Amino acid sequence: MTCSPRPILMPLVALPLLVIGLLSAIGCSGGESADDERIAGVIHNLLLAAGTEGAAALESFPGSLPDDIPVEPPIYPGAELLVSNRQPAPFTDVDAASAALPQPLLYFIVLDTEDSRSDVFAFYEEALDQDPWQIQSTFSTEQLDTLQFVDVEDLDIGGVVSIARGEQGGRTGVLISLQDSGAFVEEEPAFELPRSLLLPKEFPPDIPLFEGATVTGTAFFREPGLESFLIVFLTTSSQDDVLDFYRGAFQDNGWSVQDTAAFGLEDRIDFRDSDNEVQGDVFADRFARAREYTEVSIQVQVNPARDAAEPLEDGDEPMLEPTEEIEGVVAP
Repeated sequence: MTCSPRPILMPLVALPLLVIGLLSAIGCSGGESADDERIAGVIHNLLLAAGTEGAAALESFPGSLPDDIPVEPPIYPGAELLVSNRQPAPFTDVDAASAALPQPLLYFIVLDTEDSRSDVFAFYEEALDQDPWQIQSTFSTEQLDTLQFVDVEDLDIGGVVSIARGEQGGRTGVLISLQDSGAFVEEEPAFELPRSLLLPKEFPPDIPLFEGATVTGTAFFREPGLESFLIVFLTTSSQDDVLDFYRGAFQDNGWSVQDTAAFGLEDRIDFRDSDNEVQGDVFADRFARAREYTEVSIQVQVNPARDAAEPLEDGDEPMLEPTEEIEGVVAP
């Protein structure tokens, strides 16, 4: 047992769009075995999109927990375990500065229940306040409940429980992320830039792709009256250059742009149009595994009924046209 807790890295807390979309997809399932297999595949691919730094080592365990999970967190009574996942936890900038620091492990557990969101929250509010668990914080929005906790008997272990209800009274999805800072994977080989992925077919054409970007992750969600997108890419340009580019592109569209305090050491801007039919965020940070790259995440929410964008003018940055889809991610 250590004397003080190490920083707990919960990347899904920093990606509320992805968490809500993932749990909403679970909540809309019917609880059938075929649905469970499909949802497990979707979850695996969405975690690949969200956790690009450890994506190559992501492992999935449909219907069971990993054998090496350090401690089993509270599981909601009667809930179905759809899938669990294990991958190396992303480095912080401070961690990456120490080349000798090993990389801890991050676990995800996805549950499904027909009980209400309030009942599930009440269970975890009580269960995570009993030995060996201790709640550090909770917050709730219209769409999502989140509880952050630690293991007081081993302060290397901590995590987050996220709870969301499916659309139109669907089932309740529970996502538990658990990190053991005392469990380490072997040092990874030198980073090699992967082949760029294709953008989702309906990605807004008036949001340009940064020149020379290598797309490493994408996700797409659809619900009534709303389409949500996530793209993640790497570039050798600086954080300032990337955000200046998007700030100018959005202002040229007539959209408002605001600099916003971001999670950790990353930089962030928010954007929206005057009719609130398109809005989102751009996050930029140094890529921990290879410091010569900047990692950029763009989260976008769009009203699918809005007017189509005008054709690009000569000299504008063209968009990539997709010819394939990521397995398990639903495209229109």
